[in-house]
Amino acid sequence: MSPGPAKAFDPEEALEHARDVFWRCGYDGTAISELEAEMGIGRKSLYDTFGSKRALYLRALEQYTDSVIGRICRGLADPRSGPLQNLERVLEKLQRHHGSGDSHGCLLGVAIAQADPDDVELADLLRGYLARLETAFERNIRSGQAAGVIDPDARAKDLARNLVALTQGMALMGRVTETATLPRSAVRAALHALRA
Repeated sequence: MSPGPAKAFDPEEALEHARDVFWRCGYDGTAISELEAEMGIGRKSLYDTFGSKRALYLRALEQYTDSVIGRICRGLADPRSGPLQNLERVLEKLQRHHGSGDSHGCLLGVAIAQADPDDVELADLLRGYLARLETAFERNIRSGQAAGVIDPDARAKDLARNLVALTQGMALMGRVTETATLPRSAVRAALHALRA
């Protein structure tokens, strides 16, 4: 049996466009017609390739978190510099982005804010993404404690959860904040609290 005709569009590129629509408008605020227009494909191609609007949304979330959380994890574990420098660089980069005045926030944070609490499948996925971020921060903090640059008496897991809350809070604030002052001062306070 032949595999059928090749798609006339790049599914990964179409997925990126869908991700951007969900990022701007949220799941409920996104219409199928808007997805079709942004993705440059018809409804039949959208459903044949991605299954449904919900399946497309979950794929877009997965693509986003793999990219963004992956970048954060690599930044926190960069072997070319120490753990505290890595953490400072990651937080300051996020602060600059979300304090720029034109941030859409974080797609993960938008999904969390808009999630139906009864949607168990989505809640499990979102918790998993947050846990991955928390684990990356915790590893970085433990490395910093071992190196003597982060308070050795602090509970690494608690500090990591605080950093997850900070990054998600900055991202949501970035959707409406026109100045970098608030996220910058929050990053400064978090870094000050970590130092040994």
